[in-house]
Amino acid sequence: MLAYPGTMAKARGSNWTDAEVGAVVASYFGMLRLELAGKSFNKAEENRKLQAIIGRTKGSIEFKHQNISAVMIEAKGIPIDGYKPMSNVQDRLRTAVLEEFQSDPDLRRLMLRSVEDAVPPISGPADLLVQTDAPVLDLAGLRAPHTRTGRFVDFQQVEAQRRDLGLAGELAVVAHEQRTLRSLGRTTLAERVEHVSATRGDGLGYDVRSFEPSGREKFIEVKTTRSIKQLPFLVSRNEVEFSAEVPDRFHLYRVFQFNKPQMGFYSLVGSLRSTTTLDPVMYQGRPA
Repeated sequence: MLAYPGTMAKARGSNWTDAEVGAVVASYFGMLRLELAGKSFNKAEENRKLQAIIGRTKGSIEFKHQNISAVMIEAKGIPIDGYKPMSNVQDRLRTAVLEEFQSDPDLRRLMLRSVEDAVPPISGPADLLVQTDAPVLDLAGLRAPHTRTGRFVDFQQVEAQRRDLGLAGELAVVAHEQRTLRSLGRTTLAERVEHVSATRGDGLGYDVRSFEPSGREKFIEVKTTRSIKQLPFLVSRNEVEFSAEVPDRFHLYRVFQFNKPQMGFYSLVGSLRSTTTLDPVMYQGRPA
């Protein structure tokens, strides 16, 4: 399936060589191409192949694959599902990943197609979102957001701006909130859950009006991705300001791996200035 360099001697405990880095990058991008094309592959088998070829341990290879996921997020790409991004990325590895990503138009076409594909109806009951803990991101070692690196497409932004994906995530959250309230015997409150971005339009700073079992209002902003839970999300200035106005009632629901078996969401409660790291990515300009 993949092309690797020739067999190398064991090198545990030493710095990774260019050949070893090349092998692990080739392995990761080979799996990524298959995933983007909707084809199956076996991560454990790929790891075993690399162990035999480069003499590194299962854990060290796994960590390098996680490093590559972190670099893919840094490069505004879509990483492989299942490899939690980890920082402390070796410069040699970062360079190899970025060079491979930027020099592979076929991979970028597959990635663009994956984020531009229409969002099909949700597989299974739309009200069975599973809540998980928010990720603890180990991305401190990534380059600062303003570092100038060449890229062709911001795939994360393309996906984040898909209205059909956003709508599908919001509908799933509405169903989840209604189901939760009904399960607690709060049927009247469940019937009052409102999909405000559809009934009142965008611009209010939240998408769904729901309730705590006590009857207290919840204002929910929904951010949806078909990728992993660690992927960053876009928030507007309006959403940030609204969250600061009602911090005790503002909830950001991050729906991840939408319409996949691992689909779930996590919740950030409070002002986005406190619950997230906000990086400016765009400004509106006018003559001074």
